[in-house]
Amino acid sequence: MPWPQFIDLIKSHQKYWLVCAGILIVNLIGYTIFVAGERGQISQLQKSFQSKRQDLTELRKLKVRASEFIDHQNAWQSFLQAVDNKITFPDRLKELEALFRRHDLDPGGLTFTSEPVSGLPLVRFVSAIETAGNYADLKALLDGIRQLPGLFCIERLAITKDREAGTLVARMDLAAYFHDASRPIESPKG
Repeated sequence: MPWPQFIDLIKSHQKYWLVCAGILIVNLIGYTIFVAGERGQISQLQKSFQSKRQDLTELRKLKVRASEFIDHQNAWQSFLQAVDNKITFPDRLKELEALFRRHDLDPGGLTFTSEPVSGLPLVRFVSAIETAGNYADLKALLDGIRQLPGLFCIERLAITKDREAGTLVARMDLAAYFHDASRPIESPKG
């Protein structure tokens, strides 16, 4: 079809094309008002969703940390209940001396100094001990200390060989912790 006939066809159906143009303009206006507005709202809803999702993730992390804190607090309370309510250090000292004697080791003076543990209802007794013996006896002593009732800690241990005597010399700082019911637990500062 040549161009002049095509243009004549369009002019002859002018009302049809005006209706089509009107419908197109109404569609564009409707699209602009409804769809574009909805897109903006969708974008805002997506941002809100991401923000709430991040808040939920943080809340879950806090809930896990709170649960862990409660578990640690319960474990601490169980520990405090397991530790003696009274300081019975003379009995424990006798058990420690007997352990040394059982393995033919000299405990020395076994003098302990006491100090409160900051922030906790515990008393710490510390002694610097030096003893000499063979490997098997020292190993049995260390294992025996580990199995003593109560909370004994070897805080420092050095074993050297005495070439003249042919023995091993163990130097250790031994600490014992006891529950002091007269002192309450202090709240952490922070």
